[in-house]
Amino acid sequence: MVTIQQSILNQKTPVIHISNQIIDLSVSLEFGPRILFFGFSGGPNHFFIRENDLRNFPSSKEEFHFFGGHRLWAAPEDPVLTYIPDNKTFTWEQKETSLVLDQILDSPLRKLAKQISIQVHPNLAKVELTHRLTNLGDQPIKIAPWAITQMAPGGIAVLPLPPRGSHIGNLLPTSSLVLWPYTDLSDPRWRFGYEYLRVQQDLTIPKPLKFGLAANIGWLGYFNHRQMFHKQIRIQENAVYPDLGTPLQIFLDGDFLELETMGPLEIMQPGQTLEHQETWQLFANCPPPRNEPQLIEILKRHNL
Repeated sequence: MVTIQQSILNQKTPVIHISNQIIDLSVSLEFGPRILFFGFSGGPNHFFIRENDLRNFPSSKEEFHFFGGHRLWAAPEDPVLTYIPDNKTFTWEQKETSLVLDQILDSPLRKLAKQISIQVHPNLAKVELTHRLTNLGDQPIKIAPWAITQMAPGGIAVLPLPPRGSHIGNLLPTSSLVLWPYTDLSDPRWRFGYEYLRVQQDLTIPKPLKFGLAANIGWLGYFNHRQMFHKQIRIQENAVYPDLGTPLQIFLDGDFLELETMGPLEIMQPGQTLEHQETWQLFANCPPPRNEPQLIEILKRHNL
C-alpha cells in the first residue's frame, strides 16, 4: 500500500513523504522539485543533502542552491539556463498513488516548466520517474532533460561497459569514454575493469572528477550502506545525446557522487515538452564489491 502525506525531514524541512512500507521518499515542500530522501523504510538515506543550503534557506532565496538529492536540470550545461534557481515553492498533485511536481523557472532569457512524476511500486523497492521540460518561451531551445542524483558519500559507483569480445571479428569500436578538461585518469578513485568501470567516492579527495560513456548502455549503480541503488533509462537508438553523445555520466568530489542520465538533445519549439524516464531500484545485502568477480556475482544474484 502506497501512502502520501506531509511530514518533516530531519526535524526541520517540510516534505511530502511517500512510502510503500518497503521504501520511503521525501520531496521538499519549500523548493524544487527536489527529492531529498530515498531509502528502505527505517534505513539510511542514499542521497546526499547539503546541510548548509538547507540551513541558510529561505534567507537566500535569490541565490542558486544545490540542496542535494535528486533534481531535474537542462543540458548541455549552461551558466545561465542550467543554473536558474529553483528556490520557489512549486505545485504538487496526488494522483491516486503517484505524485506530480510542477515548477516554472523564469529568467530574462528563458522560461521553462519542470515536472517530475513519481510512481512508487505497491510492493517492490522500485520507483518510476518521468521528467518533463516544457518550453514556455517564444523561441526554440536546443536542450535535453538531465536527471541528476546526488548520492551520499562513501560509496562506489558502477558503470557497465558494452559486451566484451575477442579481437577476431570485432573490428569497430562500440563505445567512447568521454572526458572533461579536469578528468584525471591517474586519479586513485578509478577502478578500471574489463566489463565494468567503478569509481570510489572518497571524503579525503576533494578534487572534482567527471566522465561519461557514449554507448548503448542504460544503467548506473551505487553501492553504499551495504545496499545497491540502481537507476535505469532506455537508450534511444540513432538519437543525439549531449556532451559528445553521453546519456550516462558520473561526477564526484569530496562531498558526494552524482549519477546522471540524459535524454536526447533536441530543438524544443515553443510549447513543446521533452520527456525522460528513469527506473530506480534498491537492493539489500549488497556489500561493496572489492573486485569485478564480486560485482558480477552480486548483479547475477539480482538478475541485473
